[in-house]
Amino acid sequence: MYIDFHSHFLPQIDDGSRSIEESVKILDKMAENHTDILIATPHFYCSEQSIDSFIKNRDHAYERLRPHIKPTHPGIGFGAEVLFDQALVNHEQLPKLCIKGTDYLLLEMPYTDLTDKIIDGVEAIVNRGDVKVLVAHIERYLNFTSMKSLEKLMRLDVMGQINAVSMTKFKTRKRCLKLIGSGFVHVLGSDFHRIDREHVTVNVGFDEIVKKYDDFKEFAERNGKMLLKNEPIENILTL
Repeated sequence: MYIDFHSHFLPQIDDGSRSIEESVKILDKMAENHTDILIATPHFYCSEQSIDSFIKNRDHAYERLRPHIKPTHPGIGFGAEVLFDQALVNHEQLPKLCIKGTDYLLLEMPYTDLTDKIIDGVEAIVNRGDVKVLVAHIERYLNFTSMKSLEKLMRLDVMGQINAVSMTKFKTRKRCLKLIGSGFVHVLGSDFHRIDREHVTVNVGFDEIVKKYDDFKEFAERNGKMLLKNEPIENILTL
């Protein structure tokens, strides 16, 4: 089973799909490449909108798309790609942004050095008790911060996600394999935005990973199923 935990295919809600037609093309591509479950994770920036207005806009985007969804398309889940902000640490409505039916939050880190203040903020979210953290595309942050800082973040009780396309390029593939070897990667996402960009579906990423870690696909599938069942994060992290 292929589960994609990070995508922007909903129409006209963020910098992803520009139209219903493009959304359908993305879903067609997902189906052609055997994606079974696709989580819609539009960008959420707490400085720009309220959580309630975000959810209303996300639901509206899906309702516009829903009549065009085909039986062959993946099953669809709903979440958000939430940019970390200190204002979120004690935000009472933060659980509403979790992947629907779970307490798992896809959290994007700022594109800057991962300072102790930022990492402490993530730890405070982890310690809330009502949210479990899945860190989005962890390989990207190494463009802005040190491996030491990223390791400090990922040693918290958090899960990590990488983008499938990062496994198709030499520099980022090397990073991803190191992060997988360190035990920081638990699931994959496509981070699919536009049909005419270089995004790849998650099966492509898995095909590259298993060349070195032949049991990773089964590991990630198990993690993904447990996440969607909202099992305790410690059960996943100790696998």
